[in-house]
Amino acid sequence: MIEIKYKQFVIVPKLPKMSAGKIASQTAHATFMALERQNEGLYIRNGNRGNRYFEELKEKWRDNGMCVIVLQCKNSLELFGIAEYLKQWQIPHHLYIDEGITEVSMGTPTALATGVLTEDQFWIFETMKLFGKAKEGKNDKNKKE
Repeated sequence: MIEIKYKQFVIVPKLPKMSAGKIASQTAHATFMALERQNEGLYIRNGNRGNRYFEELKEKWRDNGMCVIVLQCKNSLELFGIAEYLKQWQIPHHLYIDEGITEVSMGTPTALATGVLTEDQFWIFETMKLFGKAKEGKNDKNKKE
């Protein structure tokens, strides 16, 4: 088993309900913006050294399989809370707010993504469930497919 040292995390609320296509587009928006914010933040704090560090971090992430872990939370309110928590810990992230053109109301937070994190930051997400992970029933283990 490969040890993954660099990951990007995305969190999607179970409510409001969104189609698979909507969820895919929202996570794409959030991940892109989180990487942009991470790069900008490092540049603001460290100038060109920050840019070099970000490029090295991205390259290590890419070489390590560009791991993205999609997690779930209950609803948009919980997503706001997670964003505040990440802000307190100075974890680069982006909370994507929908424009309300298709499935959800304008101003609805639909996805939150972190920048590229190192393994010493993974603990923040240890208690969260993978997106779409159903609870296993008593007989599910023995079902034949």
